[in-house]
Amino acid sequence: MLRPTLRTLRTLKTLTTTTTTRLHSTATTSVSPDELNHFSSLASSWWDPQGPSRVLHLMNPVRHDFIASCLAESTPITTTPSSPTDANKRNTLRYLDIGCGGGIFAESLARTIPNTSTSTTSTSTDPASHPPTRTRAASITALDPSPTLIKIARDHARLDPSVNAHLQTGRFKYVNSTLEEYIPTLATASPSKDTFDVVTLFEVIEHIDNVPGSITPQGFLASCLSMVKPGGWLIGSTIARTFPSWIVNQVIAEAPWPVGVVPRGTHEWSKFVNPGELQAWVQEGLMRGVDGGAVRGGGEALEGTSWRCEGVVYFPGLGWKIVKGSESWGNYFWAVRKGFGSSGAV
Repeated sequence: MLRPTLRTLRTLKTLTTTTTTRLHSTATTSVSPDELNHFSSLASSWWDPQGPSRVLHLMNPVRHDFIASCLAESTPITTTPSSPTDANKRNTLRYLDIGCGGGIFAESLARTIPNTSTSTTSTSTDPASHPPTRTRAASITALDPSPTLIKIARDHARLDPSVNAHLQTGRFKYVNSTLEEYIPTLATASPSKDTFDVVTLFEVIEHIDNVPGSITPQGFLASCLSMVKPGGWLIGSTIARTFPSWIVNQVIAEAPWPVGVVPRGTHEWSKFVNPGELQAWVQEGLMRGVDGGAVRGGGEALEGTSWRCEGVVYFPGLGWKIVKGSESWGNYFWAVRKGFGSSGAV
C-alpha cells in the first residue's frame, strides 16, 4: 500500500491554497508547443526500426513484460473484491494510452486483443470469450495532440489486417486530442465508461513543461489518475534526473551519429523526474484530485493503493532489460494501482 511520504504531507500542509490556484489557473493544456513540433518533425521516420525512434521500438517487449507483472500482482475487475468473478482471467480490460505518438506501443498492444474474425476456437465476437493474452486487453484508445503523428499511426495500423480489423470494430482507436480536451468528452459520450482499467504513460511525463502558464507535471498526473478506475493501474516510464542520466540520456544518446541514438533536442535533463518525486506527485494527485481540493482525509485516499518502480537499462546489441535497483541510473518503469476506496473522480 502507498503510504504518504513526509514530503507529500508537508506539501499538502503548506500548499492548501497554492495547489488549488495552480490547478485552477488559466492554463488549459499540458502540451508544450516546442515538444509537439519536435516529435511531429520525426513523423516520417517514426516507423523506421533503425531510425530515430529505434530505442522506442526496442522498448516494447519490456513494456509488455512490466504490464504483465503488474496484472499478475492485481488484475482490475469489474466487481468489488468481496464478490470476485473470473473476469481477470479473460481479455476484459479497457486501455488508454496517453501520448501515443506514432503508435509504436499502441499498435503492439492492439495485437494482443483477440482477433475474433479469424479465431477457429470460438464463434463469439467478444474478446472476453477467448483465451486471455498477457495484457488482458479488450480495447485500446490511443491519444496524442499531434495530428501528424495520429495520421502516421492510423496509416501504419491499416497495413496489418488483424490490427485494421480492430480499427474497424472500434476496439482500437486513435484520438487526436490533448488529455485536457479529451476528459470532458468521455462523460458526455458515455458516463458509464469515463474511466479505464489500465492507463499507460510511456516516455511522456518528462516532456511536460513545469513553467508558469502551463499545466504542471503534477496537475497532468492528477488528470491521468482521474482516468483510472478504482482497482485499475496507471503504468508509465520516464527518466531519473541524476548525473548518470545526464551523461547517458543527454550527452551520449543525443551525440552525432553513429554514437547517438535519438535526435538532438529529444530530452531536457531539467524535466527528468526522480522516482521519489514522482511517487510524491502520485500521492498528491490521489489525495487532492484535478481541481486541487482534498478528495479524502489524509492517508485514507491511499488505502488499497500500491506503488511499483523498476529500473530499465539499454544494452547495445541486446536491447532493453529490466534491472532492479537501477532506478537512479536513468530510465525506469513505474506503476500505481488505484485502491477501491479511491474516488473515480480523483
